[in-house]
Amino acid sequence: MDDQLIDIGVNLMHRSFDQDRDEVVAKALAAGVSPLLLTGTSVRNSEGAARYADKFPGKLFTTAGIHPHDTRNCTVQTIDKMRQLAKLSQVVAIGECGLDYNRDFSPRDVQRKWFEEQIQLACELEMPLFLHEREAHYDFVRIMKPYIGSMKAVVHCFTGSLQELQIYLQLGFYI
Repeated sequence: MDDQLIDIGVNLMHRSFDQDRDEVVAKALAAGVSPLLLTGTSVRNSEGAARYADKFPGKLFTTAGIHPHDTRNCTVQTIDKMRQLAKLSQVVAIGECGLDYNRDFSPRDVQRKWFEEQIQLACELEMPLFLHEREAHYDFVRIMKPYIGSMKAVVHCFTGSLQELQIYLQLGFYI
């Protein structure tokens, strides 16, 4: 039996891939890396990822979410747009969402609000979460704790300590 490689954190919709996106996918598939999970980080990015993944049924999937950097742009309609995207068969998780206190591109209170909104959406839709945490461990765990057992989650990005890693694993998160 061949070992299967799956990449669940592909930021392929970033503008740096505009010139060679198809080539990158072709090389990954030729190398046996499949499926690929494209990361949605904003409404526009999540919509683009879903459209792109639709060209490769069964090979490319995507998340739909708002990265903590982009939460400053969230409105009441944002979660409704994520809910609509999540109906697409190629959308398999909510995120990349979470908290990033290292860069603070969005105010922390705004990050916390929209992080919890996305957690609630994932619970409502019974979808896993694709998570980001940077220098925000305490608030991240505090916000997540009421939902433990209600959903599955991958902490895709975190820059914490071994102790923080162990807490995430104890909470049942994948890394």
